[in-house]
Amino acid sequence: MRLDRTQAEALLSRIQGLKVVVLGDLMLDEYLFGEVNRISPEAPVPIVRVIRERSVLGGAANVAANLKAIGADPVVIGTLQNDVAGERLLHLFAGLGVHSGGIVLDSKRPTIIKTRVIGQQQQMLRIDREEPGDLHEEAVEGLRASLAKALEGAHALIVSDYAKGVVGPSVMETVRDLCLVQGIPWIVDPKPSHRELYHGATLMTPNTKELSELSGQPSKTDADVARAGRQLAGDLGLAGLLVTRSEKGMALFAPDAVHKEPWFIPTEAREVFDVSGAGDTVIAVFSAAVAAEGDWKDAAMLANAAAGIVVAKVGTATATPSEILANYQAQEAL
Repeated sequence: MRLDRTQAEALLSRIQGLKVVVLGDLMLDEYLFGEVNRISPEAPVPIVRVIRERSVLGGAANVAANLKAIGADPVVIGTLQNDVAGERLLHLFAGLGVHSGGIVLDSKRPTIIKTRVIGQQQQMLRIDREEPGDLHEEAVEGLRASLAKALEGAHALIVSDYAKGVVGPSVMETVRDLCLVQGIPWIVDPKPSHRELYHGATLMTPNTKELSELSGQPSKTDADVARAGRQLAGDLGLAGLLVTRSEKGMALFAPDAVHKEPWFIPTEAREVFDVSGAGDTVIAVFSAAVAAEGDWKDAAMLANAAAGIVVAKVGTATATPSEILANYQAQEAL
């Protein structure tokens, strides 16, 4: 149950250069890689001798990075502070060629940083530096203005919600109104606490835990997922739903099925080193394929293939068309 290489290549070709807007919480992901050879004499914790450091785009910024990696033309909208981390994010955007003109500078909230400590390829600790909460009105108005400008000529909008403040009632009202008038599909990576903000979305990409919290139903078995997905899609008026299920793959509720029965897709991951950012890859690739007017089942299978590549890498990562197609070629050779 997968695209063949020719189908994947054709869909990836249609994605090239398509404008996809990303709205959400921008973060800087830092990685400290090191060796662990002894336990601290001060406390029963390992000592990590840092060998190298790496900074990459995180949160909604990683969605934009994934879009750029597969050849789409992302425009990112969110907030940053004019601090060291904010400057680093802007530098990373510029290095990738990602449009960052829709970013609103917010002097009242520091740029979000997530620092992961890795010892022998194993994540040992994560340190979060953030001040989540509602944005000030000035920042909200800036985001609404950025949306109005960015959505002109866009093929899709992704809402990457980490519940840090960017996604709120006023901003989502603007999303709903503009996308409806312009006929733009909008796809949400949700947070259950913001459930009521997603009414009328084209599609959502929750994992099973989020699906359970959003629907109020269990989501362990195939039957559970089918029941919970149908209820959630109906409650929020969604056109569809793509549920990520870790080692069990995905479940797609597509419009042509009228949410009656999901289409189950087995995972393509053969090795799993790090699931950080895998959800960002799924929503980026799926949304880009939908923007390219691909069939939703084809879009889901392409996203599944890309996620299988990303989880085999250490740290927040992306998948390129050449990597995706090489994986198809390797599979066909088996």
